[in-house]
Amino acid sequence: MLDRLACTLAAALALGTTLPAAADPIVLLNDTFNGENGGVGAAEYSGFANWSAANIDLLAPGYFFNLCQAAGGSTPCLDMEGSGNGSLTTKVAYDLAPGAVTMQFDLAGDQRGHSNNTVTARLVSIFGDTLFSETFSLAGDADFITFSRSIDLAAATSARLSFLSGGPADSFGMLLDNVVLTTGGGPVTSPVPEPSSLLLLAGGLVLTTSLARRRRSAA
Repeated sequence: MLDRLACTLAAALALGTTLPAAADPIVLLNDTFNGENGGVGAAEYSGFANWSAANIDLLAPGYFFNLCQAAGGSTPCLDMEGSGNGSLTTKVAYDLAPGAVTMQFDLAGDQRGHSNNTVTARLVSIFGDTLFSETFSLAGDADFITFSRSIDLAAATSARLSFLSGGPADSFGMLLDNVVLTTGGGPVTSPVPEPSSLLLLAGGLVLTTSLARRRRSAA
């Protein structure tokens, strides 16, 4: 009986050394803004496919596309200030699974010499709970930098992603591009015992088996 249990525990120990499989994240949003307005730039553009917008300039051929290029880009981008501080909020409230939720986006300075602008990225649930909020500030001549932020949700929820411009409302805002939102990443949790715990159990079982055999031999 004990020998059989020892074999079972040894097999469990071997399995316990296997790392949990990683779940593939689900991409909920991947927006480059390249197809907006037929690829033509526009002041205070509000016809975004995925966003509700106010005071956001679409920088593309025909309207200050050189600013995207000055920041190291080669495709359309957004100026986060039109005639004043702008806001950009997803039209859809995305369903977020428990576990890792990741937001990735590119930000650049305004390319016009202003260094006192900000952009705040926020993820807010449909119940009004702020799941994530961070304010970013870059020098006016800063090239595009990719920022990635992750949070860990204990329970499923639905939320909208937004970007808000701050600082002087002088029509010179930071630039935004390449927004990605993913959910469901990270390791799959499973009740696999830790190898160290299994080793302790194995040691105890071996000792118990040895004592039992000695008692039988003495009898």
